[in-house]
Amino acid sequence: MGYDFKPKNKSAGWYQLGAFSWPFMLKAGLGLVLGTGEGFKPAEFIYITRPDKKCVQYNDGAKVTATEAKELARVARWIARIQEARIKQWEKVPADERTRMENDNKLMTPRIYKLPWHPEAVARFTAFADWAERSGGFSIH
Repeated sequence: MGYDFKPKNKSAGWYQLGAFSWPFMLKAGLGLVLGTGEGFKPAEFIYITRPDKKCVQYNDGAKVTATEAKELARVARWIARIQEARIKQWEKVPADERTRMENDNKLMTPRIYKLPWHPEAVARFTAFADWAERSGGFSIH
């Protein structure tokens, strides 16, 4: 089950994310804006009580204000820029070293190397930022 974001500004249109995309985005840094972060165990999270008493990690109608939406857009763009820079830097790493690092990560838990994101994940942050700016705030369904 995914996430549907209903904007206050109807002209922005609904925004949809897959079931794993929104939690990933929150974990990557957007959660700081909304008062949520990693818990102690895998797939566990904590959250600060919000005015509507709902958690943004769920799709039960939690409300994000217009101010928060603009902050989310700003942070999403920061994250995207950092990841774009990591991709460019990764391209400078010799191919044999990249292969070794990728293989080592498959064998080790936790993963020791912070490899760059796929460009589609970076694009998702940018697209969300563009939408969040226009949304005027939104609710999560």
